Amino acid sequence: MSISEKLALYRQWRPQNFRDVVAQEQVVYPLQQSVRNGRFAHAFLFSGSRGTGKTSVAKIFAKAVNCLNPDDGNPCNECEICIAANNGSLMDIQEIDAASNNGVDDVRRLTSEIIFAPVLAQYKVYIIDEVHMLSQQAFNALLKTLEEPPAHAVFILATTEPHRIPATIISRCQHYEFRRISQKDIVQRLRLISDELSLIISDDALSVIAQLANGGMRDAISLLDQLRQMPGEISRDDVLQMAGRVPDQFLHSVAAAILSYDADTLLTSIQELVMSGRDLTRFLLDLSTYMRNLLIAKVSRNPAELIQMTSAGLTRLSELAAQVSTDLISETIASLARLNSELRFSPDIRSSLEIGLLALAARLGGEHLEPIAIPAEAAAGRVVLAEPPELRTGAKQETGLKQRATEEIVEAESLQAAEKADPPLKEEKTDSSLAYDDETLRIWQAVLEAIKEEHLMDLSLMARPAKVSRKEKVWTLTFDHSLKGQYACISEAESRETIRRILQDKLGISVELEVVLEDDAGSNAVSAEEDWVMKLKRITDKRSIPLHIDEELLKGGKN
Repeated sequence: MSISEKLALYRQWRPQNFRDVVAQEQVVYPLQQSVRNGRFAHAFLFSGSRGTGKTSVAKIFAKAVNCLNPDDGNPCNECEICIAANNGSLMDIQEIDAASNNGVDDVRRLTSEIIFAPVLAQYKVYIIDEVHMLSQQAFNALLKTLEEPPAHAVFILATTEPHRIPATIISRCQHYEFRRISQKDIVQRLRLISDELSLIISDDALSVIAQLANGGMRDAISLLDQLRQMPGEISRDDVLQMAGRVPDQFLHSVAAAILSYDADTLLTSIQELVMSGRDLTRFLLDLSTYMRNLLIAKVSRNPAELIQMTSAGLTRLSELAAQVSTDLISETIASLARLNSELRFSPDIRSSLEIGLLALAARLGGEHLEPIAIPAEAAAGRVVLAEPPELRTGAKQETGLKQRATEEIVEAESLQAAEKADPPLKEEKTDSSLAYDDETLRIWQAVLEAIKEEHLMDLSLMARPAKVSRKEKVWTLTFDHSLKGQYACISEAESRETIRRILQDKLGISVELEVVLEDDAGSNAVSAEEDWVMKLKRITDKRSIPLHIDEELLKGGKN
């Protein structure tokens, strides 16, 4: 194996002249012109994110100003100077790592040597990498030399953090900013390298590499170097697997589970992540990116131009986007960002992730993907909907059944409104309290919706299990003893005042609000969740669909 074959791929493919530099024309053109004209500054500052070509361009420029046979401002890479510079034996071009040589003594040695004439070349070029790591005393020692260097000296300072460099240093340099390289340019470069190496890799895989590189060519080539050890054709999933990322299909299933409140899929997915050794925090960031793609698929006319994904993945994404609202996706992204911040301080990341995703799914999911909203109690087993025979005959019958169920909900609500307006005479005495409870429940549901509209989702989630009763101007929210957490949240002065304010707005009169635990309220308390159960029971009874409901749920007993 030759020496070049032992080098890392990014070192083998480091550009050796200005023509090979990718997508940095704003830097390359003026530097090349200055070499061609023989007029250039004595000090340069190259800044930009990692892997964008700062050190490579510095080395090319150092060769170009000393080349014996320059080619239109480019080094020839064939003369004595260029060959010595390429193999690292040219003493007149020195590359200094400021991360490990950042003291004032290191800079003083440099300034004491710079007065001597070059050994072989015309100019002594000092490339100081990561220059922002120099101490303040080191910068002060460098300042005078940088301001009035010998005629044979050229300084090139490279940094990823220009804001950490003193203004006195920056003002004495020509500052060139290196931009992040576009994914298109990275893919073109990777395809050239792959073809040269006879590496079989799909375009989708190269696109993922470019996306993961985040504008850095060196990172992209390094990842390609890892992948070339794999046998056969390299696919998109191979890239994600090598980079420790989660495949799109997995992210799709998790996203759909959140939006439809599928607790089993969520827990199983996290278990798979843990067993595969994946970073849970990294997974959460990938999930946020997938949700961002879902939002783009929802609002953009040409999502394929903005999302790096296979056609099959885009199809799945578009199908899911069609089932949810823009607001829901946006709120999910914001909630994932908050959850990611909370995980940084969690002693048990897995448990926190499970609880966080389940809470997010319970708060936002379910009702947005199904005609009938199944609350959290259904997933916990308190309400079990048996599968009717029609569902086993195919997707067409399933769709029809769901549509009929939706129509029955509308019909039931219409009948309920008609009964309240003109109740049957035979039920006038026995159902008077029920009519009052229905009115109370209607107002309470309007209050819950108003809380959601104010983007107080946590408050809405905590208040929903409460049983509501009223006596004249006093409204009472009663919580079961098993819901002490919800009781504590709603009992807070700020939460109580918010609910009381919204109640007053809905009723147009002044009201008082009490929050109590269990049996302290009257027997006429009703719950927004019980109303959902009763609607479901009326519909399933009419359609002869088997339904089992926990009796304690109907009685308002303990969970």
